[in-house]
Amino acid sequence: MVPGENAVANYYEDWRKRGLPIAQELTDMDFGPTFVALDPDGHRLRVCEPDK
Repeated sequence: MVPGENAVANYYEDWRKRGLPIAQELTDMDFGPTFVALDPDGHRLRVCEPDK
């Protein structure tokens, strides 16, 4: 979880530019903006905002 306005989108753009594999593109869900990237071992890393 990353706090702050536009933090999820900023991480998405940064990680995409660094070439990390993106399993789920940046999207708005019921709980807010999110995306899923893969680490070097193929583990899924979901990035989202903390609950308010």
